[in-house]
Amino acid sequence: MFNDQLETLYIKYHRELYLYAFSLCKDYHLAQDLTSETFFKAILSLDDNVTYIKYWLFRVCKNLFIDNARKDKEYSNTEGLEDTLTSAITPLDRLIESEDKKHLYNQVINLHHTYREILILYYYCDFTLNEICKTTGITTGSAKTLLFRARKKLKIKLEGKNEI
Repeated sequence: MFNDQLETLYIKYHRELYLYAFSLCKDYHLAQDLTSETFFKAILSLDDNVTYIKYWLFRVCKNLFIDNARKDKEYSNTEGLEDTLTSAITPLDRLIESEDKKHLYNQVINLHHTYREILILYYYCDFTLNEICKTTGITTGSAKTLLFRARKKLKIKLEGKNEI
C-alpha cells in the first residue's frame, strides 16, 4: 500500500517539483538530482500523518538546493543554462511547448531568484499565496509584494526595457 501511495505522489508532483528545482538551480542534471533526492527523503521520512504533502515536498526540495549551494561555494547561476535550454527533448520541453511560453519562461528564469521563485510557484506550480507562504516561510504581505514586484519586473523585461 505504501508503494502505491509513493507512486501516486510521484506521478502527481514530479513534473512540478522538477520545474521548481530547475528554476532554483538552472541546471538540468542538478534539478533531476534534487527531484529524486526529494522523493528519496519522502520514502525515508513520510508517514500517514503528513497533511500538506505537496508543500512538504517543495520545502524539502528547496532545503536540498540550499544545502547543495552551501557545499558548492563556486555555484554559478548561469552555468549550463544555454546548453540545457537548447538541448534535445527534455521534460522541460514537454512542459513548455510553444515559443511564446519558452520566451516567457526564459525571462522568468533570468529574474532575481526571489522573484523567479514566487512566479514559478504561483504560475507554474499553481500555488496559492497561502501555500507559497507555507513553502517559503514568508508572510502573506511579503508574498503579495514580491508577486507584484516580480510581475512588474517581468513586464518590463518582456517589453524590452531592461534599464531598471
